[in-house]
Amino acid sequence: MRYKKTLKEETKKQKLNRLKLEHWKWIKSLGVAINLKTGKIKNVFKGYSLPDYKVRNSVPLGNRIPGACVKRKIVMAQLPEGKTISIGYNKGTYQVVDKSDFKSMGRKI
Repeated sequence: MRYKKTLKEETKKQKLNRLKLEHWKWIKSLGVAINLKTGKIKNVFKGYSLPDYKVRNSVPLGNRIPGACVKRKIVMAQLPEGKTISIGYNKGTYQVVDKSDFKSMGRKI
């Protein structure tokens, strides 16, 4: 196919329209009666019509989330002097670490 502009010079809208047309031509090659200008399928199958799969361009968003959501309360644990919470080496869970192990916590010794 020859186009007036090269692919790099096409705008996004022109590229989308070109790709839609190529897709509609492919659908037509499968034997479906489709209007190449609008993309609407002309024939209706016996027993049911084709569903409309159009999608809205933008989805309306809201700041409210419905449902039973409860705000979490943060509980601060009181640690004794000389202890901290860290990830133990190759364990994946948090552990209470003594002051003597501060330099080596999280590492293999």
